[in-house]
Amino acid sequence: MAVELGTDLVSKERNKQWPQVLAVLSAALLALGSGFHFGWPSPSVLKMQAGDLGYSISEEEISYVVMIAPLGYLVGSPLSGFLLDKIGRKSTILLLAIPEIIPWILIGTCTCVEMLYIARFITGIADGALFTTLPIYVGEIVEPKIRGILGTAQSFAIITGVLLINAYGSYLPIRMTAYISLSVPLLFLVTFIWMPDSPYYLLMKGRIEEARASLSMLRRVNNVENELSKIKTDVQRQISEPGRYKDIFTIKTNFKAFLILIGLRTFQQMSGLSALGFYTQVIFKQAGGYLSPAESTIVCCVIQVVFTCFTSFLLDHFGRRPLLLFSSAGSAATLIILGLYFSFQHANYDLSYFYWLPVAAMVMYNVVNASGLLMVPNIMAGELMSVSVKSKAVGIVNIYLGIIMSVGSKLFQYLDYHIGMFMPFYVFGVCCIISIVFCYFWVPETKAKTLEQIQQTLKGNKEVGSAAEKESMLNNSSINNTKC
Repeated sequence: MAVELGTDLVSKERNKQWPQVLAVLSAALLALGSGFHFGWPSPSVLKMQAGDLGYSISEEEISYVVMIAPLGYLVGSPLSGFLLDKIGRKSTILLLAIPEIIPWILIGTCTCVEMLYIARFITGIADGALFTTLPIYVGEIVEPKIRGILGTAQSFAIITGVLLINAYGSYLPIRMTAYISLSVPLLFLVTFIWMPDSPYYLLMKGRIEEARASLSMLRRVNNVENELSKIKTDVQRQISEPGRYKDIFTIKTNFKAFLILIGLRTFQQMSGLSALGFYTQVIFKQAGGYLSPAESTIVCCVIQVVFTCFTSFLLDHFGRRPLLLFSSAGSAATLIILGLYFSFQHANYDLSYFYWLPVAAMVMYNVVNASGLLMVPNIMAGELMSVSVKSKAVGIVNIYLGIIMSVGSKLFQYLDYHIGMFMPFYVFGVCCIISIVFCYFWVPETKAKTLEQIQQTLKGNKEVGSAAEKESMLNNSSINNTKC
């Protein structure tokens, strides 16, 4: 009898969470499209070199096609940050379908490299806006106890997109790949239009009844007065701060959170995340081996997707900090191993017995990088900043993200061309070692904390952190006892 009662309670609790899950999954379709943007260069660079588009493109032009996309963040991030507070979270996210659709049309019909530049720049606008809007939306609609796992939806969707476009993009012409990729933003439009807006945003605008309806829909209960009251108090306290750009730098907690996000994005990109993703098939082509570059890339992506799915359940169990530390250390080790392999190859050593090493090391790199450095910065972008300056601060951070992503991409190409394939791996490996130090001393734990508790933790209130941990343990214990 007790077992049946416990099962019913757990089942009811999970049923109440479905609206939150559906809203996040629908929004994550945009992230799937972003994964197509990230993954597109990997199969397309080799095809452009082979003349797939019907006109010649130089190596230098190809490098700019790859690196120009993140520069679109300079437009997408501040624009979306402005729109988030003007027209709302939901409306801003819906508008992102436009810069998701246009680039694929341009790539499918391009007649010169300049059209590719424009297309890739627009993908950067979409991605910059996505990295600003989606973490904020998810952080504000999802309950703290499942915010960790649902917060990984963006990262999971991106790497799934990278896998899919490598799978079909490796065997189809560039133009056909573009037309197939158009389907995702169209699917997003017909699903997300039915999703609720953020209750935090609605309360910021004084639209209390709409906030109540949104929260009721998200929690799947009629009486949401207690949670609504708490959110209202949090919003009132946080918007009592003026919310000007200068408040990001003059208010201590805001500046601390801002620096943490800048640091996380720096080490995320300087771990080689985007650069290696853009040039995966180029790396495998130089490494050699029995598998083709396309096959090696697909193997890496499949394992990364599976492991990321598994890791998403660990975020709310182990917390953000331990996974960041593990990810930084593991990434450093695998990058240095790859650097050594290409060093010996550069020195003309016979590596025929180690043909398996590049694929194995890249697989391990993808696994350990996905466990922390890939996912956690995206989640914390929606957790750390105060509501009053969140959209502005995250917008600035993502402008920086676009710059550092372009720098990392160009750095890889430059070091490979002028020194050798081994050098970028050593540089990225050293950056991962520095990341360990940064994450250990600077990054706070946000597991199981409300957005207000995180703000108190940034202020140095350790009692809040302890209380959140105890509450999480009690909730887990209660669920386990109920199941028994």
